[in-house]
Amino acid sequence: MALRCRTCVAVLVLGLVACSSSESDEPAASDVPAYVGNVPGVAGNTPPGNASPTPAAPATDAFGAAGDGAGAEDDGAEIIEETPQAPPLINGGMQTGASGGAGGMAPVQPEGGAGGSEAPAPVEEAPPEVTPPAETPPEVTPPAAAAPVSDLPVPARTGVPRPSGAAANLRVLDWAGFAAAVSYTFDDSNASQFANYPALKALDVPMTFYLQTNKDESGANDARWREIMADGHELGNHTRTHQMNGANIGADTDAATQFIQNTFGVTVRSLAAPFGDAAYVEVARTRFLFNRGTNGGLVRPNDNTDPFNLPCFIPNEDLGTAAFNAQVDMARTAGAWHIVLVHGFTGGGDGAFQPVAIGQFTGAVSYSKSVGDVWIDTLLGVGAYWQAQKLLSLAVPANQNGVSTWTWTLPARYPPDHFLRVVVDGGTLSQNGVPLVWDEHGYYEVDLDAGSLSLAP
Repeated sequence: MALRCRTCVAVLVLGLVACSSSESDEPAASDVPAYVGNVPGVAGNTPPGNASPTPAAPATDAFGAAGDGAGAEDDGAEIIEETPQAPPLINGGMQTGASGGAGGMAPVQPEGGAGGSEAPAPVEEAPPEVTPPAETPPEVTPPAAAAPVSDLPVPARTGVPRPSGAAANLRVLDWAGFAAAVSYTFDDSNASQFANYPALKALDVPMTFYLQTNKDESGANDARWREIMADGHELGNHTRTHQMNGANIGADTDAATQFIQNTFGVTVRSLAAPFGDAAYVEVARTRFLFNRGTNGGLVRPNDNTDPFNLPCFIPNEDLGTAAFNAQVDMARTAGAWHIVLVHGFTGGGDGAFQPVAIGQFTGAVSYSKSVGDVWIDTLLGVGAYWQAQKLLSLAVPANQNGVSTWTWTLPARYPPDHFLRVVVDGGTLSQNGVPLVWDEHGYYEVDLDAGSLSLAP
């Protein structure tokens, strides 16, 4: 029986060789090439899962002629297989490797695989240049603001033990722990005040000078005012032109404030009304913390004195030291604040109202210092304490878990860095969670800027 053989030489397309043999004229199902890769023009080119495979291109012989599907009969002739031509380079790469097993398609060898030509060395692309991030400077923590320090004078007593009783009975010490307070004030920017300033300076106590600024706008007296300010004295407002109930007293007052602040760089917080005119009370309410009038009287702790019409003592001309001292003793007995007003000194020739002798005055101040229980300070210094004492004394504490807390709001134009001195029967006083330290002179000091104070058992 003659052997019927049909040899199909498929052109190697992209390295794939298809060969099938069968005793029948029709190829068996197993002879259908399997999916071997996404190579164009090859049977089974559609990836698995696609609806319809791409039909295979017709096979060609070694010379490029298309086959008719039927092989020539050969009576006993030897089967000679055509030698396949080398496949072309794919994408500039290597040739395909050897054919696979019988009846299958030869798989495409990956680049660098066995049986193929060696691929050219890959060209390494330089990595993109990366700009390093800018170096972040180390974070700098600003220094903590220094805690304010009290400049209240220290009473003579010492060695007072810390209270050890119940946490109750918060009390503010009158006049920072002194029996009374005195403030010495000067009006009108009179020349005799400058002429006698060396004697005033030697007393070494803070005083208040109320400037009538139209006397100083030429700048002739600036150097002396700067010395006075540098020595710790207060510069206050006595208006520009010293008017009595005029239609423009507000503007005249503002002009003086502007001059003082621009010239000396200080905030003006108190006014002395010219002639003690009551019309300045309302002017002061919207501009200052205090206004000193000219009515006589004393100021007592927690009393109802109007801060915009504070009373004062105006000595008669040539009043002696003894009369001055009597006024101070009266304030000590009453536990009050005594404000003194002097316009100038005798012998100055500046027309000061009711001038006094410089020796009598300095003698009186020396007496106030010598008694040891009088706090001598500027009108602003004593007045700020007096005002804050009323504020805290009227505050009603909130109580929670056995802790009592007082809160307050300082009035407009109140100066910073001021303190009160307080005592309790016992317990722990604190502000912002920090316990207050007991001072052996007999008190705790409360920072008014903190706005609250707590007492715990």
